[in-house]
Amino acid sequence: MLQTKLLRVLLVIFLVGLVLASGLLYIVSLDSAALYPELAHLRLPIYLAVLVGLVPMIVAVRVVLDFLSVVDQGEAFSPRTVRLLRRLKVLVGITAAYEVLGLAGVLVATWVAIGQTKAYMLLPWFAAEVVTLFLFTLVALFERLFAAALELRQDNELTV
Repeated sequence: MLQTKLLRVLLVIFLVGLVLASGLLYIVSLDSAALYPELAHLRLPIYLAVLVGLVPMIVAVRVVLDFLSVVDQGEAFSPRTVRLLRRLKVLVGITAAYEVLGLAGVLVATWVAIGQTKAYMLLPWFAAEVVTLFLFTLVALFERLFAAALELRQDNELTV
């Protein structure tokens, strides 16, 4: 129970960090619009694109909180756990796809329009994509492990 409380606190800190980062990004977007008035019309669409990209992450935090309550109930190896892990895998996959298709295109187009595209500017995006793909793989592995454990548990309960 203590371990899940610590994880819950860390998840809340993560959500607060997301809100603070969103506010900071808004302030940076205002400064960028002042520096590059010819691109000021892109400020709001880019900011909204980033916020839309955060939605699956926020929902994923809710899924992890649900998973922790299942663990607290002593039902870690249950069909509900496998469903929650599958839902989490889909959310992480959506985030990875969004990073590849949406956000990167918007950022690269902006950098090209500004004329300041340098290779090192893409490194944070590549790092975020690698982390997201690793997380997707990890959640898929956990889903499969919990599904196998659930099968073993059900077989064990049927054995006399």
